[in-house]
Amino acid sequence: MDVERAAAYAEIFGLVTILGAAIYSWYQIKEMKASRESQGALVLSEHLHKPDFIAAIVAMSSQPDITTTEEYKQHHGEDWKHVATLATTWETLGALVHRGDLDFHLVYDLYGGLIEFSHAKMLGWIENERRLYGDTRLEWFSWLAEQIQQFNESQRVPKAAYVEHRNWKPPARKSN
Repeated sequence: MDVERAAAYAEIFGLVTILGAAIYSWYQIKEMKASRESQGALVLSEHLHKPDFIAAIVAMSSQPDITTTEEYKQHHGEDWKHVATLATTWETLGALVHRGDLDFHLVYDLYGGLIEFSHAKMLGWIENERRLYGDTRLEWFSWLAEQIQQFNESQRVPKAAYVEHRNWKPPARKSN
């Protein structure tokens, strides 16, 4: 075999190697993204197992119209911090959804109704905070609540899961 033919084979082999690496990389990136989304779902669902989080939702749900932090402190006592933390949790989720780090539909399915309801209950307080400290106060919480509201207005809003998915069957178990 002459040098030119060997060089041609080496070039073809190199091209095949690069193509194989590109395909493998694409597959790995796809798997990493799926893993990240799955991990995000688990982290999101952990909130629902924290007593302080659930207590904050219950406390916020039954509060009257409150517009100042002082009113929050007075109405909720020591638990006002948990209710405020609820708002900052929604704030964080809004920023992560906007950045693409969390899937909107996952957040919608887990918390959509709670976020929209919380925003309505806390809007007076949020607006007062913005008057005092600027427009960026809880901006992503409001953004996320508005996205959920717009989604509800533009789509067929799913029925409650127990009604919507009444006939759902688990997929067949994969055999090893």
